[in-house]
Amino acid sequence: MDSGSISKPFSAAVLNAPQRIEPLASVGAVKTELPPEESVQQVAETAAVQLTPSEGAMRHARLEQALQRTIEKRLVDDPRSREPVQQSVDAETGRVVRQVPDEALLRIRAYVQEMSETAGGRGPHTHKRA
Repeated sequence: MDSGSISKPFSAAVLNAPQRIEPLASVGAVKTELPPEESVQQVAETAAVQLTPSEGAMRHARLEQALQRTIEKRLVDDPRSREPVQQSVDAETGRVVRQVPDEALLRIRAYVQEMSETAGGRGPHTHKRA
């Protein structure tokens, strides 16, 4: 039986592995192995710290919470101005969060339209045909 191909667990090649040569270390390098008294140590127990968020942090948290809500987009016709209106509605509360065009602009347009109709169709957006 030939045992020449079986290697021994601690061969001479493993024991002769290359070692770090100190002269090749860069000048001014910091030691990587420190004695225990010079190494980083855990500090003794300290008093607990209580975090009190600032008003700005609270506003930011409320804003983040509001942004997490489900917003539905709707396209409706304004009955007064008879124009399409895009609304962003909070799905939980049903409240209109944003609207284009704005309510004030819709009132102005409804007023102008009513004035043009009462003036016999001679408002700013109507043309008299010959």
